[in-house]
Amino acid sequence: MRYGIYMFLISALMAPLALFAQGVPGISDPLTLTLFPENPRPNETVTARIQSFSIDLDAALITWTVNGKEVSSGVGQKSVSVDSGRLGSLSRIDVSVTTPNASVSESIVIRPADVSLVWEADTYVPPFYRGKALHSYNGSFRVTAVPEFVGDNGRAIDPKDLIYTWKKNGAVVGEASGYGKNQFVSTQTSYLREGEDITVEVSSPRESIVASRSVTIQPVVPKIVFYEKSGLYGARYQTAVGNRFSLTNDEVTFVAEPFFFSVTGKNDPVLLSTWKLNGRELVDFSGDMEITLRRDNNTAGRSEIRLVLQSTSRVLQGASGLTLITFDEKNN
Repeated sequence: MRYGIYMFLISALMAPLALFAQGVPGISDPLTLTLFPENPRPNETVTARIQSFSIDLDAALITWTVNGKEVSSGVGQKSVSVDSGRLGSLSRIDVSVTTPNASVSESIVIRPADVSLVWEADTYVPPFYRGKALHSYNGSFRVTAVPEFVGDNGRAIDPKDLIYTWKKNGAVVGEASGYGKNQFVSTQTSYLREGEDITVEVSSPRESIVASRSVTIQPVVPKIVFYEKSGLYGARYQTAVGNRFSLTNDEVTFVAEPFFFSVTGKNDPVLLSTWKLNGRELVDFSGDMEITLRRDNNTAGRSEIRLVLQSTSRVLQGASGLTLITFDEKNN
């Protein structure tokens, strides 16, 4: 009687293990067919590979067909490369494996789709600046996914009908993911990382279409750029003042532009500005983003003008800019 009870207990303990082993992909299945890349884009080279733990594929005759047309056949031919096709197309890959003892087959469908990522930072750049506002430390940014999906009817699928799964630095951001959520807004980032890795996977469950894309957004240090201000034309944004400036008139006015700070404009109250002339703080210009300098005499010389900016709301956003002003002796 005890022997029977022991046998029952042993069988009960082994049964879950047997069920678990049967469910392991690639072990219980005689043939596993995978694609690389897993989610191909339009007109991209795709490699299909097979794997088996129960069949000696190196000694088997393997035949590949795409949409019913044979494209490759040979002993040990475990992979094949094909073109994914145009956007919205459908391609079926079939593979058959023949050995002296058995014959197995597997198939997979390629439905190419694509998604682009467009990101923008919350930082400031001056008017008419043709470049991109870059992401800076302690700042935020927004990433927008622009999918290109074509349904069974040959029409583009509305982006609002797709599912978006967003990842930041490899971790899924649940609150940002879901139906129609094609935008991801980052919180403030720190200096501990060289860049923020943002990935989105877009899927259409009804049509079994999936596409993914990643982007790394690297933060920069904000900077200050000086421009000469004319009484007639205003700030001359077409030409920045470099590290040296030659003063030919009796006075000059500089306008400072805070590039890549998380502010709404150069006069944002969160910016604390400190001007220094030859190392001496110019208290009268504290808080200003422009300064006017005048010559005291007719002798030649040089002076260093420096501006230090610090954001009072983003501790990691600060910058220093300077230029060396040279002037020659006046001819009376």
